Amino acid sequence: MINGIEFAGIASGVKPSGLDLGLVFFREDVNVLSLYTRNKVKAAHILYNKKMGAGPMRALLVNSGCANACTGKEGTDDLGAIAEKLAPLLKIKTGEILFASTGVIGKRLPSGAIIRSLPLLAKNLKDTHLDSFSQAIMTTDTYPKVVKDTFRGKKEYTVIGVAKGSGMINPLFATMLAFVFTDYPVAPAVLKRSFVHSVKESFERITVDGECSTNDTVMLFTKRGPEDPQGTAPFKEALLSVMQNLSMMVVKDGEGATRVAHIVVKGAKKKEIAEKIARRIAISPLTKTAFFGCDPNWGRIIAAAGDADVPVVASKVGIVLQGELIVKNGLEVPFDEQALKKMMNKKEISVIVDLNDGKASFDIYTTDLTYDYIKINASYRT
Repeated sequence: MINGIEFAGIASGVKPSGLDLGLVFFREDVNVLSLYTRNKVKAAHILYNKKMGAGPMRALLVNSGCANACTGKEGTDDLGAIAEKLAPLLKIKTGEILFASTGVIGKRLPSGAIIRSLPLLAKNLKDTHLDSFSQAIMTTDTYPKVVKDTFRGKKEYTVIGVAKGSGMINPLFATMLAFVFTDYPVAPAVLKRSFVHSVKESFERITVDGECSTNDTVMLFTKRGPEDPQGTAPFKEALLSVMQNLSMMVVKDGEGATRVAHIVVKGAKKKEIAEKIARRIAISPLTKTAFFGCDPNWGRIIAAAGDADVPVVASKVGIVLQGELIVKNGLEVPFDEQALKKMMNKKEISVIVDLNDGKASFDIYTTDLTYDYIKINASYRT
C-alpha cells in the first residue's frame, strides 16, 4: 500500500445489499487532477467538486447504487450536508473533501443513511482496506479492478489505480470511476498534459456500448512536497501503464461480454479519419453481434466504415480478421468461412481495416453484444 493513505468500504444502505460507500483519507494534504464526463448532463458530484477549486485535499467519499445525477440543487446540497458531518470525524475542513457517485440516474442520495454510516466508515479506515473500498464502488462489475505499479526515482515510489466500470462505456469517457494514488511528489501543473494524455490513451480507447455517462470521473492524487530530482519520466510511464491496465480490465468486464475485439484502422490520410472509422465500427450493433456469433461477416465492418462521415475509397479497403486477409481492394478474398468462424471463437478478436490511403492509424477496444447485456440493462433500475 501507500504510506499515508487509508481506505474503507462499508454497506450503508444506498444499495439493497453489499458494500456501497467507500472512503479514502489522506493523512497529509494531496494534490488532485481530475477529468470528468463530456456529457452535457453532469452528476451532482462533478458540479460540487468543481466548486472546490484546485486546492489541496484530504478525503474522497464514493458511493455506488445512486448516480445522484439530475437531482438539481438538492443533489449538491446533500453532498454539502454529508461533508459537514464527515469533516469533524476526520478532523479536516469540509472544503477538503471530494465526492464521486455511480448508479441509477434521477434519484437523490439517501443522505440520512449515509450520514448515519459515517462514524463506522471512518472507524474502518486502514491502509490495508483497499479491497473493501474497491468493492464498495462497484455496480454491475463482476470483480474489483485494482492495478499497482512501482518505479524508481531517488527512491522507490508506488502508483495504485482503482476503477469501476462495466456498462455504459464510451470512449469520450466511459461510465466509470477511476482513482489513481501515488506517493510520488509532483505539482499538478507539471503533470496536467501527461495526465490528459494518459486518459486519452487508456479510458478513451475502450467502448462497450457507445453510451456516455453523466458521472464519468478520473482523479489523480499525488503527494505534495519537493519534486524528485531524477525527473518525472518514470512516473509518467507508470501512470500510463496503470491507466491502460485499468481500462483493459473495464472493457474485459463489459456487461455480458464474452469477447473483446481490438480494432485497428490504418492507412488513413489523417489520424482523425482513422479514429472516426474505428469508433464507428466499435459501436456498431451489427459488428458487435457478429463478434458474439463468431460470424466473419466483413460486410458489416466495411458498411460501418463507410458510415463514419469521413472519406473512404471502397476500392482501396483491405480487411484482416484474426490474422487472415479476407478483403482486398474492396473485394472479398476467398476464405474458409467455417475455419474462420472457429478462429473467431476466442476471448480476443483482431480486426485490421487498411484504407490504403495514407500513413495515419488509430486503434480501439470494444466488446461483443450479447443476450446478457440486454438482460442486465433491461432491468437495471428495477
